Amino acid sequence: MKPRESTIQAKEFQAAALRRQLAQFDRMIGDLEVIRIELGKQIDAEERRTGVTDPQNYAYSTVARAARDRRHNLSATIADLTERRERAAEQLGELDGFFAALAAGVDASHDARRTAA
Repeated sequence: MKPRESTIQAKEFQAAALRRQLAQFDRMIGDLEVIRIELGKQIDAEERRTGVTDPQNYAYSTVARAARDRRHNLSATIADLTERRERAAEQLGELDGFFAALAAGVDASHDARRTAA
């Protein structure tokens, strides 16, 4: 196998891995968003049940406080995953540019051979 072919094969493998990673990020972010929404509903229900909506109030529900903390942590996790997804998408865009340039180079060399013949 020529060095160029092995480089192309490695880049194709890397692109496939990035595509799988992007799909996984999308699934994880979607799942966490659903959980975050459900926690919001749970917080609202608990606040309505107790009649205390101010987290600073001494009588604020422990359940609602714990759900708020969990929702906050989920939001931070979602933000982190979103950043990581964006970086992976950028890397995939660079690889797609590499393949586009490679295809343009192959087309140009093919056209040059056809013109010379």
